[in-house]
Amino acid sequence: MPRFSVRGPRGFLALAAGLIVTAAVVMVRADVQTTKEDRDIVQMVSILLEKTHLAKPTINDEISKRWVKNTIKAFDPRKHYFLKADVDEFHTYDTKLDETIATGDLTFARLVMDRFQKRAEERFADTVEILKQKPDFTIDEAIDTDSDKLEYPATVEEARERVRKQIKFELLRKKLAKMSEEEALKQVSIETRDLHRAYRQYDNVDLLEKYLTGLTMAIDPHSSYMGAKEFEDMFNQRLHKSLIGIGAQLAPEDGYPTVQEIVPGAAADKDGRLQPDDKIIAVVLDDGTRESFVEKKLSDVVRKIRGAAGTKVKLVVIPADSKEEKIYELTRQKVELNADKAKGKIVEFKAADTGKTRKFGIINVPDFYGDSQALNQGDPDAVSVTRDCRKILEGFKKDGVEAVIMDVRFNPGGLLDEAISLSGLFIDKGPIVQIREGLGVKHRDDEDEGTAWDGPLAVVIDHYCASASEIFAGAIKDYGRGLVVGDSSSFGKGSVQNVVSLNERFRVKTPPNLGALKLTIQQFYLPDGESTQIKGVTPHLHIPSVNDFVDYGESRYDTALKFDKVAALPHDKYNRLPNDLLERIREKSEVRRKASPKFQEEEKFIAKAADRKKKHEITLNEKKFREETRADDKADDAKPKAKKGKKAAKKPDSIWEPEYYNDEILAILNDYVTLGSRILVAEPVKATVNADERPPVRP
Repeated sequence: MPRFSVRGPRGFLALAAGLIVTAAVVMVRADVQTTKEDRDIVQMVSILLEKTHLAKPTINDEISKRWVKNTIKAFDPRKHYFLKADVDEFHTYDTKLDETIATGDLTFARLVMDRFQKRAEERFADTVEILKQKPDFTIDEAIDTDSDKLEYPATVEEARERVRKQIKFELLRKKLAKMSEEEALKQVSIETRDLHRAYRQYDNVDLLEKYLTGLTMAIDPHSSYMGAKEFEDMFNQRLHKSLIGIGAQLAPEDGYPTVQEIVPGAAADKDGRLQPDDKIIAVVLDDGTRESFVEKKLSDVVRKIRGAAGTKVKLVVIPADSKEEKIYELTRQKVELNADKAKGKIVEFKAADTGKTRKFGIINVPDFYGDSQALNQGDPDAVSVTRDCRKILEGFKKDGVEAVIMDVRFNPGGLLDEAISLSGLFIDKGPIVQIREGLGVKHRDDEDEGTAWDGPLAVVIDHYCASASEIFAGAIKDYGRGLVVGDSSSFGKGSVQNVVSLNERFRVKTPPNLGALKLTIQQFYLPDGESTQIKGVTPHLHIPSVNDFVDYGESRYDTALKFDKVAALPHDKYNRLPNDLLERIREKSEVRRKASPKFQEEEKFIAKAADRKKKHEITLNEKKFREETRADDKADDAKPKAKKGKKAAKKPDSIWEPEYYNDEILAILNDYVTLGSRILVAEPVKATVNADERPPVRP
């Protein structure tokens, strides 16, 4: 099985987004009955954890306590639903869950989910009443942002008060995004109803995913259980960047699967009739009858629409500009998710001091995707982020680009092999990552001679880039191959996960699909011996941003692996960043930032963010809220949508937005190219080591 190094799966095509409110809707809760397969899954997961996890844990009373806590948090992370009495009851199982594994008993999980759905019904009723009242945005009150330190509400009244404040916060976010109060109330109402509907639709798979991930996270934060649907979506969309369907991204809106985006070049886009904001209310079956999609779980709707390539699907649609039902017959086809692949862009930068214009090539790398099986079989068309970046770099060279920026901001990771091969596009050959597992430490090298780009290089990181992106950025830094710029550090995830199909591992050849376990099996280290675990990758040049004060990163997890080191490996040193050059680049950047009104405004906002972080609260007074919150921190759902009659909405060009932060990165790169002109063409210092001195490589 391929190995992954991921922060977490992104949403799949047609993934639920928001939720909201009208009390008249009638919904039937999913009938969740424990099956033999459910009990088998619990036993399989426990066996794999104890036998193959890097930590070789024994599931005992201590893990059971964390398991109980994690399961409660999985259902109610912000402590809005469960009452203190509920949680006290749950904790009577603190030292019992380890004893239930042998039989696969799900009594505790069922208790928690049933109670959650009961409390969700109560809070939904509260929400309906709260939204009927006009909120007062002039009073001084605040919402607590540190749920870990927050106690569970002792009374129904206290729980209702938390919901009221959360609604007020959502309304303020939407007002900040220039929604009227009436529009904001309507949108929050719709979102609340949709969220409640999702809670009512929890089924066996949701139960197992939350419960068993509660167990895996009691051992480390990146192991998890995935049901069959999530397992499928991870491979097809997250890594292979394709699926079979019509190419429409859906989200629930007031009980209806609603088109959010049309994938360029896919079946729906070629047909032209289906448009953003259209509601898909049913599918026409082969016998001519209809299966309604209204009030249905979105993941089930998506799978009804998908099917084998070349087959047809008849959708019953209510267009956004009409109340009349229409039937659109579309032919399913392979949908290439090209919008989620690496993209290149050439920008011209004119230096303020010299007036000289340079061409810079920018590659946005969203994650480290690839089809390992197709690559191993030598398929020339196999999906691979390395192949995509190589093609982009070839185009840059033809167009006379002088320097390249690899932007891995918000990159959650992906395939370890792709991190190694992508690094190899910029270094000749040598070790990229060291890996510790049960039997010791080995290393993985780029073994392909030559490079795709020898010129000046910068890597942009942020606090959200993790895992495989940290391997890439760290290797570039260790080799002295390029300039690393960005937030104070990356995420700090230094572990490798293996995704194990339960059916394959336990040789279950008949349906149903039992899902998979994403399991931490290794910890990785950079060529110089340091782990990225906890500390992440630090940049050569730090550009201050509010991200530095976001409570996000590996260090926030109680069960995270510890930071440590291993011996450094011999490798080439390109020496493209001697200390004197780096200091001059830093000085010039600091001078520009001090003179920039935008960066001065950012510094003030950073100070406010740091103060809010200390207080663990956000004001709900509208005047103060607007003063403390920037307009660009707006709700996604307040963004304008494509109007009917226009070409279906496509994702905007987000490769490199022209704004002050990115402009400063370009200026830094320009300084690097200008001041380091002689250094950047120097030959690397080759690693020289005797064969008997080189650390052993185990297959």
